Amino acid sequence: MKGGDILIECLKAQGVRCIFGMPGTQNIKIYDSLLRRGTGIEHFLVRHEYSATHMADGFARSTGEIGVALTVPGPGASNASTGILEAFTDCVPVLLITGQSDSKFYTKHPSKMFHGLDQMQFFKPITKYCAIPKTVEEVPVVVENAFRAMRSGRPGPAVLEFPMDIITGAGNVTVPPRVYPTPVPPPDDADIKFAAKTLNRAKMPILFVGAALIHADAREELRQLAEKLNAPVIVTRCAKGALHEDHPLALRNSNGYLARQGMQIADCTLAIGPRFTSIDTRDWSFEPSRPLIQIDADDTEIGREYPCDVNVVGDLKLTLQSLLEEVEVGSGHWNKPLHRLREKFTAQPPMPLLPEIRGVLPNDAILSVDVHSIGYASFAEYPIYQPHKFLYPCIGIALGYAFPAAIGAKIAHPDKSVVCFSGDGGFMMGAGELATAMMYGINVVTIVVNDNALTAIKGSQRQSCNGRTIDTDLLNPDFVEFARSFGAYAVRVNNPADFKSVLQDVLAMNTPALIEVPMEDKQEELISTIGWMQPQPLLRE
Repeated sequence: MKGGDILIECLKAQGVRCIFGMPGTQNIKIYDSLLRRGTGIEHFLVRHEYSATHMADGFARSTGEIGVALTVPGPGASNASTGILEAFTDCVPVLLITGQSDSKFYTKHPSKMFHGLDQMQFFKPITKYCAIPKTVEEVPVVVENAFRAMRSGRPGPAVLEFPMDIITGAGNVTVPPRVYPTPVPPPDDADIKFAAKTLNRAKMPILFVGAALIHADAREELRQLAEKLNAPVIVTRCAKGALHEDHPLALRNSNGYLARQGMQIADCTLAIGPRFTSIDTRDWSFEPSRPLIQIDADDTEIGREYPCDVNVVGDLKLTLQSLLEEVEVGSGHWNKPLHRLREKFTAQPPMPLLPEIRGVLPNDAILSVDVHSIGYASFAEYPIYQPHKFLYPCIGIALGYAFPAAIGAKIAHPDKSVVCFSGDGGFMMGAGELATAMMYGINVVTIVVNDNALTAIKGSQRQSCNGRTIDTDLLNPDFVEFARSFGAYAVRVNNPADFKSVLQDVLAMNTPALIEVPMEDKQEELISTIGWMQPQPLLRE
């Protein structure tokens, strides 16, 4: 087989079912192999490579599978690199494949190459694996290695570069079977007993959960452990949905009012797989209640950001199962404080639009949220009931993520409602992908909050620069006419009271659609609701 055919057969063997990308000179033979050998793999043409990896990310986050993007090298890959960075920081399995000129030109300086870029040096710091096969026989080797890296341990992205002569060359190879995650050893019994003993001494323990628990398929064990201990659960951004967010012990995101107040009351912290990122800890200003028990499948994370008093290393599902057998039934010390916190939290005025979106969308719908003033609050104030239903660029925080990610999620789940919730600034960064949505009939509904500003940055400038602002006001198109020019359905909601019924009607149309919500006159109100700009956990009076 030719190298390109081998690549496609390897992707099929790994269960790849769609690719997002754009053909060009150095990947044209990969595309030819995809056309001839790619039965079972759908391809979706993007209008900008920035969107290719974000679509792959949305596909991956909403399924737990690996999302795949295909671009030319150099500018195509560098355009796509934002999505690789986002996947790296949020631990999402995204594979970027690029072509390249013939191997014989690798001795030349990259700056002299067509689409020149030393991609291995460029991507190495933000991938779990990146490689270039030197022979046709190495094509299945690098593909297998990439999928093993993405599926083992904490997920993450990979990049593979294929020289033209490798893709067009021929060889006899065996296509490797599907790669499965490398098993994680079970925890040490003595460590489990010590951790359980520490928990049993605490009157008001709190559970701090990271996305590793979701990757380990340990959500049911988490629920059982929280209920046995009668201990509330807070989650990192990436772990939203680890516990049903209407559960009486769910305090939601670690930066929200409920979680931060709960952490001040707790007398012990059980950290289950969090990475303690800057966003989740407010630049590491958060101090966990002691003693801190940290459990993780990755021993390099133990004590990395915070010294821990007790640690357990091992498979998280097995660890929680073992803890369940050892811990004692918790007391009722949390009952009154939790009731008091929830009363105060639910008494605050609602955020704009979020209650209506939650009230309309079914429980299995997917919401893809961009970086904007109302979107920030969605971590604490838009409840979800299972993982993979809430998409957000949690750590890298790439503006413009939500719309292409929503397209990727809708492709993965054509039978589910998928809504993009974006600000005007973020939507414009990927708005050209309306062409992709229309071309393939991808029925994403997009809500654009149009306040004619980069509102959060405008408020931040005023707060930190003595009221001065620069270039945070926007000149926007008529979003309704813009969407209609692509053939999408579009409507403007001037009266907020009409928003819920409009959203219901638009979802029922089952067509690519845009709902514009003008809010330029509410800039001050929106700025006042942005939690990260407040000195204390946001609780609107």
